[in-house]
Amino acid sequence: MAERPQIPFLTPPPLEDIARAHPGWFDEAVNAREAAKMTGVPPATLATWRSRGGGPRFLKLGRVVRYRRRALLEWMAARERRHTGDVGSR
Repeated sequence: MAERPQIPFLTPPPLEDIARAHPGWFDEAVNAREAAKMTGVPPATLATWRSRGGGPRFLKLGRVVRYRRRALLEWMAARERRHTGDVGSR
């Protein structure tokens, strides 16, 4: 059986490097599909959270929904845990 090729793990650049190279990137607003890619949460779940609460902050511009990248990253950081018993904030 042939050996599988190794796929290198790509480490994303530090956030400071992104901010320096792309000023304003964190404050740009993205649609729900892009927010889903960033968070790993399905768009339908984001929609449910928008109506029930509990998800990341979002912008409502008429009928258009957008998420600031900064809000998504802050929301994810607030849910980071060291172990399963770590309660943290929700």
